[in-house]
Amino acid sequence: MAEIQTQFSINQVPTLSAVLQEPMDAITRHHYENLATGKEHRFKDEQGKNKVSTVRTIQVDINGKPTLIPTIWDGQIVKNKKEAIERAIASGKKWPQRKTHAELRKFDIKIHEKMEDISSEKAKNILFRNK
Repeated sequence: MAEIQTQFSINQVPTLSAVLQEPMDAITRHHYENLATGKEHRFKDEQGKNKVSTVRTIQVDINGKPTLIPTIWDGQIVKNKKEAIERAIASGKKWPQRKTHAELRKFDIKIHEKMEDISSEKAKNILFRNK
């Protein structure tokens, strides 16, 4: 009886990181969605350098739990905390929560380290790979 051999090209075999990848949190997804749809907030800083904000997070308590939510909606900064909370809840997304605000701050710093200004196409590709 002949042995059956299966061959895969290297591009067909998922990497260990792809297999073990954690689901994307809602703040990071919001970042990529804003870039993908052109709803990021672009501005110039005090030195005249071009800057971009896609989430501009704040910590709030939702149902008694420390919760991280964005204040960038539809390319605009929502300055009213109550409105930001209402929009976050209305979105239906599961925003990151932790037991304490200190833990939530550590998480916020960690995810912001990976955020960068990328093209709309690249953001769309990242979202497609992380459904």
